[in-house]
Amino acid sequence: MPGPNQKRTNSALWLGLLITVLGPLSNFLYYSKIPAAVLPWLNLAIPAIGLLLVLIGVVRASRQSQLYRGKILGSIFTVLAALLFAGSAWLFIHVRDVPRSAGAPQTGQRVPDFTLPDSTNQTVSLAQLFSAAPGMAQPKALLLVFYRGYW
Repeated sequence: MPGPNQKRTNSALWLGLLITVLGPLSNFLYYSKIPAAVLPWLNLAIPAIGLLLVLIGVVRASRQSQLYRGKILGSIFTVLAALLFAGSAWLFIHVRDVPRSAGAPQTGQRVPDFTLPDSTNQTVSLAQLFSAAPGMAQPKALLLVFYRGYW
């Protein structure tokens, strides 16, 4: 317990900075089994909560400077927390900005014929996939899924 002349540590500043730093680190949660629809909001909410705690610590240090330390450190933490929150907000807004491809086929447009290897390394053409197997009806549509990597 601090004495009457000894100032107390402003724990809201430290806790706020820690939570704000955990915001960008929460991007690693994308590799966990948490539903992906929740994660962008979580990545934005964590730094916002941290920034709010830092601001509470700064207000506490300014209003009750005789009790709490942290005016200078609180100002530095506020700038850091605000920058981390701004970066998280910018990523939240712009992470899905993908440029339009002028040459990409549109929905409903006929795809040009191509040949690619399948998972067993056999070459398969689009015309083969649309052709009817003996005793089966010819397919009316075909769903193509393109993976960005190889798993």
